[in-house]
Amino acid sequence: MSKTLKLRAGVLEWQEVEGEIVALDFRTSTYLGVNKTGASVWQSLVEGATRDALVAQLEESFGLDRSRAEADLDAFLQTLRDHDLLDG
Repeated sequence: MSKTLKLRAGVLEWQEVEGEIVALDFRTSTYLGVNKTGASVWQSLVEGATRDALVAQLEESFGLDRSRAEADLDAFLQTLRDHDLLDG
């Protein structure tokens, strides 16, 4: 069974602006800008999703091949982990 990935609850305020996400981490007063690719999976991360589901979402939304979708997603997830914004 794949692990569910989810944005850390209660530490972020965020808003979608012109297809991108602007988020504020309350703990550090740090802003994070998320491009359209990241924004496309953001809501799924708010609700909780597996890596495989997120990869499939990127493949469908942007017509990416699987290896490119995986690489883009993994880079995005690592950024979230680096900022301690991801549970799972």
